[in-house]
Amino acid sequence: MLKEFFNRNSKAINKINLIFASLFFSLMTLCVKKIDNRIPIYELVFFRSLLSLSITSLIINKKNLNPWGNNKPLLILRGILGTIALVCIFYAIRNMPLNIATVIQYTYPIFISIFAGILINEKITKNVVIASLIGWLGILIILNPYQLSSLKIELDKFVLLIAFLGAVSTSLAYITVKKLSLTEDIFIIIKYFPLVSVITLSPIVLMNWVTPNIIDIVWILGIGFFTQAGQTFLTVGIKQLPTSEAATINYLQVFFGSLWGFLFFNEIININFIIGSLLVLLGTIISTSKILKKI
Repeated sequence: MLKEFFNRNSKAINKINLIFASLFFSLMTLCVKKIDNRIPIYELVFFRSLLSLSITSLIINKKNLNPWGNNKPLLILRGILGTIALVCIFYAIRNMPLNIATVIQYTYPIFISIFAGILINEKITKNVVIASLIGWLGILIILNPYQLSSLKIELDKFVLLIAFLGAVSTSLAYITVKKLSLTEDIFIIIKYFPLVSVITLSPIVLMNWVTPNIIDIVWILGIGFFTQAGQTFLTVGIKQLPTSEAATINYLQVFFGSLWGFLFFNEIININFIIGSLLVLLGTIISTSKILKKI
């Protein structure tokens, strides 16, 4: 009975950790949205990666780990995919309403279920197909031209393409992380993401440098702090929860993102957005519960 009590408490604590992870990740998107548009997206990604690389490298040194890992090609691929995803996500956040950008990003579990069948020979079941259809129905409801025009929102097709590319890249990065976790320490996997970002973006940043002002620096530090805090709470909280349950809690980021959009950017939330978001969430729960357990 005592063991059952501690198990219950442990599960509750893990849920609280995931709630905090969603909160911190949503605050990271708020910081991105608040930074002056004169600061290029690639510069924001560079700063974010530099902060993350510094913190992760300190942890690796303290743990006396081999800093380069074992499967270097796959680690580099994970870094490339993560960099592409982050650039796309930041671009989408800056150029569309925060709530819509967040919902599109959270289609990535549906993409995972599809790519798991294509890339690592997981069977694409009826449930995966149903999850995909439900998720895309939710997206169509949110992005319906009549729905957007009623909210006086105009979305550029290129921006939408970039937003979905961010979700696709996130899903592919997730699959590489799952494969790497069999042979690599988690901090080595985390390190390669900012390492590749810093190396690939350095020349672009240096050639097109824009000096941030004091306010921009505060928001940039916020991006680094909230991202690191979110990753920490996510890593701790996700360990002992079913994937579908964790995905449901992580989806709170859509709620937080919508709240920040309403409070800070006067974004309107209507019934179509709520219905569409719930359908995407339902598709996420179905896809994660049937596929991610097998990866």
